[in-house]
This record gives sequence, C-alpha cells and structure tokens, in this order.
Amino acid sequence: MFIEKESLADDVKKIFTTCYPFLKIEFYKKTPPHTAAILKKEVMPFNLPLVQFINGNSKTVIDISHNITVEQLEDQFASLGLLSEVFRKSGNVWIETSLTNNWTLQQQNMEGEEISKHFDKKIPLNQ
Repeated sequence: MFIEKESLADDVKKIFTTCYPFLKIEFYKKTPPHTAAILKKEVMPFNLPLVQFINGNSKTVIDISHNITVEQLEDQFASLGLLSEVFRKSGNVWIETSLTNNWTLQQQNMEGEEISKHFDKKIPLNQ
C-alpha cells in the first residue's frame, strides 16, 4: 500500500478493509509522553491528510501482505509516526487484536470471517 502526501486516513482504512474485509484499522492522535496511558485514545478524523502526522518522506510503502503480523503492521505505521490499531470483526462488533497481535493479517481475517459466519446464521425462536 502506498501512502502519499495527499493520502487521507480514510483512504488508507478503505484500502486495508478492501484487502481484509473482516479487519479494520484505526489511527489515533499521539498523546504527549507524560499523559497517562489510561486515557481514551482520540481517533484521527477520517479526512485528515496523514502527511500532517508522518515523519519523513512524502511517499511511503506499507506492507499489508498476508504474512505480515498485526504487530509488524502497527510497527510499520509507528516508524512513520502514526499510532494505529487493528480490529477484527466478531459478529456485529469489532474487537482489539492486541492479544493475538502475533497472528498474520490473513489469520486474523479468516478468524473474523469464521466467527461472523456463526452470527449470520439465524436460529429459530422455537429452539
């Protein structure tokens, strides 16, 4: 995935979700280092150009191939100065992947698909 000077947070999120329909990525505004980690993260507005937050080059490549782990992906964004987090679909909710961040994007997506299949099945009221 290419991130260019004009790329918006929403552009990157859409590309990612197109590749992995049962995953989503969020970007957060960095908090000052002295701020307690317990504070709620502030989601970056979808229409903000990422260049405002990226350190370095105006064009960057982020590897989102199937064998990349969530941790590796988040580290790639962190090296650019972006705080990111990947979520996996679980039925009709999105859950953090922090406990499984050593899984590949493909594993995460397959798990999200499998779990969501069970939620899509309709159970008759008489049972």
